[in-house]
Amino acid sequence: MNATTPTPTAADTGSPIVLATLCLAAFLAAVSFFATTPFFPDIASDLDTTVPLLGQAVTLSLVISAVLGLVVGPAADQYGYRRLLFGGVLAIAVYLGGVAVMPSLPVLLGLSVISAFGDALVFGLSLTLASVLFSGPARRRAISWTIASLSTGAIAGIPILTTIGDLAGWRVAAATAAGAALLIAWLVLVALPPDRHRSAARFHMRTILDAYAPLVADPPSLRLLAITTLRALWALGVITYLGAFLDEEIGLSTREIGWFYMVGGTASTIGGLLGGTRLVGSSPRLTIGAASLAGGVAIGVGLWVATLPVALVLLPLSAALGSMCNVAVASLLATESPAQPGTTMALNASLLNFGAALGAAAGGALLAIGGFGAMAVGLPLFAVAGAVLAWWPRRLAPATGDACEQALRIT
Repeated sequence: MNATTPTPTAADTGSPIVLATLCLAAFLAAVSFFATTPFFPDIASDLDTTVPLLGQAVTLSLVISAVLGLVVGPAADQYGYRRLLFGGVLAIAVYLGGVAVMPSLPVLLGLSVISAFGDALVFGLSLTLASVLFSGPARRRAISWTIASLSTGAIAGIPILTTIGDLAGWRVAAATAAGAALLIAWLVLVALPPDRHRSAARFHMRTILDAYAPLVADPPSLRLLAITTLRALWALGVITYLGAFLDEEIGLSTREIGWFYMVGGTASTIGGLLGGTRLVGSSPRLTIGAASLAGGVAIGVGLWVATLPVALVLLPLSAALGSMCNVAVASLLATESPAQPGTTMALNASLLNFGAALGAAAGGALLAIGGFGAMAVGLPLFAVAGAVLAWWPRRLAPATGDACEQALRIT
């Protein structure tokens, strides 16, 4: 840990307003990611394009965000968490405002780069500040609430946008979301404590390599990061094609599918909150392994049996278990990672996006090979791999210490 770490001051950290601000930022990241998807048919009609081409904008944003996440973590460790989080929220506001006035698909593709930048900053740094500004059990709860806020974005944020869109159109909905993003950016500035250190040193490629060197040399941390990728792969591999499954295999209407998504989002939120409880905190690796294994089984059985009662129970259960796994992994990384907090959490968020892209590709390949039956068999294998990594024996070397606690003690 070097002496230039831009850690916020201890004063006013860990307060409810701080946690609320971090949750709102995470909520915004989720809303911005899904903001255009409910309006794809209308947008396609207005811009004279197709829904599949609009979907490529989301894919482009996801991939770019995963790559940018490798850079923003070390940059935030050097220049400051709060001001880069502010920049990320502001980027989301620009993206949503641009969507409200965009005249064509190429403009949307350009805006996707801005969206990716905002997502890479906001998700990773919200978790970073939750791990730095809180300590002990409060840190685990802060991380769980921040992750749960991502699910809440789909449960509450998207219905609000679609309601506005029904009344006034998709452009007004995007403009409203942009206004909300500006308010959250202001809240980041006034509610979060200032960064203690701001390095004046230039940012080089060597800075990035040095930032990741401790992680590369730490197998337990690498296994946790691999679990993040695998968790996104098996969980989001299902979510990507859940609408098609509910339509083709179970026969739900579009409206009923929307309600099913809301049930799944609620379950994911509950799982995230449970991940911050003392029960999970007492044995996080056991929780990660058990949640991965049980989540994979739930997906496999739910897709294989393909009846509404079974799907309604098991698929939301898998979402809850996946969210619980996310919280436990992030909490362990906050405590055990030998790298700086920003680097660790931004990389974790980046791998979550990367795993989501892999999940969409793997799910599509399995679907093409053998339909939803192939997905029922193939996707749980990634969950089993995650469980194996969670239960992998740890090295016997002395612990490296708590990087976040060290960061707070730097003067």
